Amino acid sequence: MKIPFSMHSFEEIELSGYIWQQETENQPKGIVIIAHGMAETIERYEAFAEHLSESGYVVYGINQRGHGLNAEMLGYLGDDGWYKMKEDLKHVVDLAKTSYLGKPVFIFGHSMGSFLTRDFLLDYSYLINGAILSGTGFYSKPELKLGQWLSKRDVLKFGDRHISKFIDNIAFGKNNKKIKEPNTPFDWLSRDSDQVAAYIADPLCGQIHPSSFFYLFFSALERILYSSTFSNFETKRPLFLISGDMDPVGNYGKGVKKSALRYKAIGFDTQVKLYKEGRHEMLNEINRRDVFEDIITWLNAYV
Repeated sequence: MKIPFSMHSFEEIELSGYIWQQETENQPKGIVIIAHGMAETIERYEAFAEHLSESGYVVYGINQRGHGLNAEMLGYLGDDGWYKMKEDLKHVVDLAKTSYLGKPVFIFGHSMGSFLTRDFLLDYSYLINGAILSGTGFYSKPELKLGQWLSKRDVLKFGDRHISKFIDNIAFGKNNKKIKEPNTPFDWLSRDSDQVAAYIADPLCGQIHPSSFFYLFFSALERILYSSTFSNFETKRPLFLISGDMDPVGNYGKGVKKSALRYKAIGFDTQVKLYKEGRHEMLNEINRRDVFEDIITWLNAYV
């Protein structure tokens, strides 16, 4: 059963989302909150959310600011937009914890949502019981500094809503480089051509984000990847990192492994699974049902 809900963010915008749950009075095993990726919507997680629900979990997911039908401008986060996205995620966590007292809460974050989840962990890891990072990665400081400088220069010159194909190309232009004879600019997302076609056909997916988004994102990434300060941190919080070994965002597994080693050294209970030949969106890959089951197995081990 899918229930629509909405929430107001900083008295600025209204965010829409859904709660997936079983039509039964049985108590759920736990709660899973989905943080979706860049240039997509929570609606793309329908099959995954339904599978989680059928497996005994309640699922929450919202279209984050700058995404979905309610977006003022697709990709535009506004002033302090990344910070506000993180606080919106906390609001959903608080809502879930209040609605299901005592039930374990997990966050599933994909791509941009994985980095948002990692930022959440810096401040609020004590609020959740674990997290799954899908399609995440690791970048060098020089890369992030260059991205910040280029995007900030563009914002100062043209305004915070300006679209720069040059900056977008820097961020995504090489993502198809290891794919032989790609049919679309988005083949790096999945080997399933139907899933790629659906993404391209969706007017709420795949749009170029304004330079102000990239400035906020690159700035947040530097803090997320290189900060060693975790507030109210409790050791042994479980983390599950999943990725395709052909995912360019994770540098073909290298960035995923580097991220996992860092979290393990900090004190997280860290596990990694790289799927052979898998691309960026493992939830939409040709072996997605196996991925669903691996996630369920991991969740069940911690509830």
